[in-house]
Amino acid sequence: MILARLSNALRRQDWLAVAIEFVIVVAGVLLAFQISLLSERRAEAARVEAQIDLVAAEMRENLERIRTNIGLLERYNPELRELRVLLSEYSEETDGEHLNRIAIHAFTNPTLELELLALERLESMDGRQLLSNSGVERALRDWRGLYDETKEAEANTQDSIQDTRTGAVFAELSIEAMVSAFPLNFGLMEPVPARFETDWQALSEDPAFAGHLAIMSLHFEYIWWLNRNLEESTEAVLDAIEERQAP
Repeated sequence: MILARLSNALRRQDWLAVAIEFVIVVAGVLLAFQISLLSERRAEAARVEAQIDLVAAEMRENLERIRTNIGLLERYNPELRELRVLLSEYSEETDGEHLNRIAIHAFTNPTLELELLALERLESMDGRQLLSNSGVERALRDWRGLYDETKEAEANTQDSIQDTRTGAVFAELSIEAMVSAFPLNFGLMEPVPARFETDWQALSEDPAFAGHLAIMSLHFEYIWWLNRNLEESTEAVLDAIEERQAP
């Protein structure tokens, strides 16, 4: 009907009517476009909010894994410290078998394995800008930075452990010595102690080994500190999401 009126106005050369009809047509097109755009934005926002729910579930699972890893670090780190103390005070009365046992954990680096699928999906979504300058965005940015730093520290620590186990410097603690510490047939009803030939007296007198253990202690303490910070950061992410979703 609008097009018919516009055609009649053109034939009559009624330019005022032509202008009015043209404005009506353009306004109608723009209104339809805005409605469509608003609908798409609402759908996009809904997708982002649904993804945030998945991130929250992922972070709750990650929080439990982080706490488990902290527990392992708090178990193993003291054994490394004990190993350093016993070696610094080494004598003929020092229990070599006890040193063997704690050495197993002293050179074990608990690795933090977290789920990142939901977070990475959120980071790549088209509607990611809807979180711009929000508490959730800041919390996730801080969390990602801490996680990356933790994984880098783990890699550096693993390199130090591998340097120990290559046998190039401390042959008594090579990976071959660790493997040979256990018999081929494990007992199911009773514990099988670790037994391997380690010259603890020689190692106790080796300043290079003492320095190596000191560096490893720093590595482990730093990883523990990062894990504690990551635990707090994960809680902050969950708090920010909960605050965002609050009515």
